Amino acid sequence: MRLRPTDAIVAGCVLLASSTLLAERQQSISSGVYTTEQAAAGEAIYYDRCAECHGDDLRGIERAPALVGSQFLDAWKGKPLRDLLEQIENMPPDEPAVVSTAEAADVLAFLLYAIGIPSGSTALPADRVQLGEITFEPPKP
Repeated sequence: MRLRPTDAIVAGCVLLASSTLLAERQQSISSGVYTTEQAAAGEAIYYDRCAECHGDDLRGIERAPALVGSQFLDAWKGKPLRDLLEQIENMPPDEPAVVSTAEAADVLAFLLYAIGIPSGSTALPADRVQLGEITFEPPKP
């Protein structure tokens, strides 16, 4: 079967429109995906439940990895925030799920704040589908 020139043009337009819609759905963390209030709530949760292992400075203690710095940024670069939320929810390894999904989103907002990502006017969602559409990108120096 041969495509007519008009069919090829229509197919090209559909492909272009689809890729544009997909690109528009993907959102970077640099676009202000959390609020300062949410980061403050996440900070309180972090110091209550996470700092014992990851440290007051977020640089890690013993086997717990750092949550700031180049290794952390490189490990999560290009991944959806959903993956990081799920990692937070699965902590600590010996007693996973000590925080709710909403609390994990707040802690995630605090981590974004701690690495220098600017805040915005909308809170980071706890919805996995929405977080799957937000890509982790390290802040620009």
